[in-house]
Amino acid sequence: MPGPVHTLEYEAAPGRWRFSSAAPHPPLLGIVQEYWEVEGHLSPFRERVLPNGYTEVMVNLGPRHQLLTSAGTSVWERAWFSGLHERAIFIESLQGTHLVSARLHPLGAFRLLGPAIAQLVNSVVDLETVLGPPARELRTLLIDSDSPEQRFGHLERFLEQRILPGVVPSEMVCEAARRIEEAHGNLRITSIPADLGVSRKQLWLRFTRELGLSPKAYAGLQRFVWTLARLRESTGVDWSQLAAAAGYSDQAHLVRDFRRAAFASPTEFLRARTPDSTALLDEVG
Repeated sequence: MPGPVHTLEYEAAPGRWRFSSAAPHPPLLGIVQEYWEVEGHLSPFRERVLPNGYTEVMVNLGPRHQLLTSAGTSVWERAWFSGLHERAIFIESLQGTHLVSARLHPLGAFRLLGPAIAQLVNSVVDLETVLGPPARELRTLLIDSDSPEQRFGHLERFLEQRILPGVVPSEMVCEAARRIEEAHGNLRITSIPADLGVSRKQLWLRFTRELGLSPKAYAGLQRFVWTLARLRESTGVDWSQLAAAAGYSDQAHLVRDFRRAAFASPTEFLRARTPDSTALLDEVG
């Protein structure tokens, strides 16, 4: 069973909502980062959900949501898999929200989906298309449950049953990803293949096959995620110091990279962020 459930109440422009989370049971550590649930009766709102370096198995228990992209608007009512994202995604919720999710490390998601995970980068797809008809049964179980504890327990058992026997990411990719994450992307990517005793081509091909991004792109994502975390913790920001610590050449470089990923500048993020600092709230016009 998952660990103890922690719950926070938030109040902001759209209204009030409750956020609950729990750590996974030890056998799923390294696959699942956390389970979370959000529920609120809110006025219509639109948010830019920022890249966080994880993938998500998400089940909708409440009103439908709309995903807004350059290709158009898609409606999400049941359950979906959200891949590793390099840029913010725009979600519109017109009648409140009730979502339950398992946040997965991308190499943990490989244990569930195998090489198919690479095709899901920067994508949101119906959960049933990647994990089969049991995804529909999972949603029914969660709807019929009475508490976050019960829902997290059902979600964890569902994931345990989906782990593919013998499907594990390669050691070289695990080690390269670990180094990138520990350095929050601030390292010489070209030094990793030699350190691991493989060629650049070997590592690039294998890494892209198992994560869906090149090592360089993954380092850029980790640098953004680290920068975002520092902004969450800050009340006053020394921009030059932050840029240097993150590995940007200067403050302007930080701002350009942040705007590319978030479709907003760092100061716009600080002004319009949600209370949990995972998204920016936009007005629904």
